[in-house]
Amino acid sequence: MDSLQIKEEIHNFINHADERFLRLVYSMIESERSEKDFYNTTDDEMMARAKKSLQSVEEGKTRNIQEFKKDIASWKENRAIQ
Repeated sequence: MDSLQIKEEIHNFINHADERFLRLVYSMIESERSEKDFYNTTDDEMMARAKKSLQSVEEGKTRNIQEFKKDIASWKENRAIQ
């Protein structure tokens, strides 16, 4: 099966899919987009982010590790497909 046939099969399936499956596919697409956005970040953008982070630390804008872990757990929970 070539890529054109695979695309046609996927389109046909999506056209008849239930909401749960559509949310699953959408989540996969969003994940792929955000991963590509991260890897398409330029060196200058990464340097700017690093400098901004260091400036925040110097200004005392930090959180303790327990608070950070709670935020990560909350983010993971809310990111799940419902």
